[in-house]
Amino acid sequence: MRFMTCVAALLGGLVAHSAAADWRFTQAHQMFGDAPAAKVEDGDGHSLALVCFNGVPMVSVAGYASGMGADRRKPLDVLVDGIGYRLESRHSPKDGVWFAPSPARLTRTLQSGNVAVITPQDTLPARFSLMGSGEPIERVLAACQ
Repeated sequence: MRFMTCVAALLGGLVAHSAAADWRFTQAHQMFGDAPAAKVEDGDGHSLALVCFNGVPMVSVAGYASGMGADRRKPLDVLVDGIGYRLESRHSPKDGVWFAPSPARLTRTLQSGNVAVITPQDTLPARFSLMGSGEPIERVLAACQ
């Protein structure tokens, strides 16, 4: 009986955590200014966004501590439901933002997937729920056309 109570409490906590990770659409992005974005946070200070910048869908990840200096080009690993992508990204230390163009296949996977694990080079991974990402990402894509 105690085992079932523990399992129920654990599942309840997981459901509550993923329910708190709601995707939302916004007309502005912290780094790209007036750029439509679909965004979610992981509850640990990280955010994942799909942004339309100059007509190009871009993946953006923020919330990582960074040192000062010039923008750097570094790999950004994205794993969505077991499907991996390695993007050649730029890291803006000033903003603490990693960003890269989003291939169409990745964008579709973000819309219909369950979980994304994002790992910028030399950092720890961040895990994001993709529940509810479809409509906000669709709005971003419509703005990119």
